[in-house]
Amino acid sequence: MKQLILALSLISSTAMATGSLTQTEQGEVELLLAESASKLLYLERDCNKPTDEDKFEELAQVKAFSEGYETIEGISWARIESHSEDKYKVLKTQAPQGQLCEQYQSDIKGNYRFLK
Repeated sequence: MKQLILALSLISSTAMATGSLTQTEQGEVELLLAESASKLLYLERDCNKPTDEDKFEELAQVKAFSEGYETIEGISWARIESHSEDKYKVLKTQAPQGQLCEQYQSDIKGNYRFLK
C-alpha cells in the first residue's frame, strides 16, 4: 500500500511539473515562436499574405507541441514580438524582393496541413 501511494504521488508531482516550462524552456520556445512569427511577418508584409493575429496563438501552441513542449504557459509575447521583428529585418535584408514567399508559404502549409 505504501508503495502504491508513493507511486501515485510521484506520478502526480510529475504531471504537475510538466504543466509549466522552465525558464530555459521558456526562452527556447520564445525563440522558436519568434522565428515562425518572423516568417509570417515576411509573408504578410512582402508577399501580401495577411495572417489572422487571433490564430497565431493557436498556431504557436501547435508549433510548440510539435517540437516536444507540452505548453506555452509563461512565455512572454512581448519578447516574441521583439525577437520576431529583429528576425524579420534579417529576412528582409536577405530577400528584399519577396524571394522567400513561395518557400515560406509552402513551409507553413506543410507544417499546418489543416490550414487552407
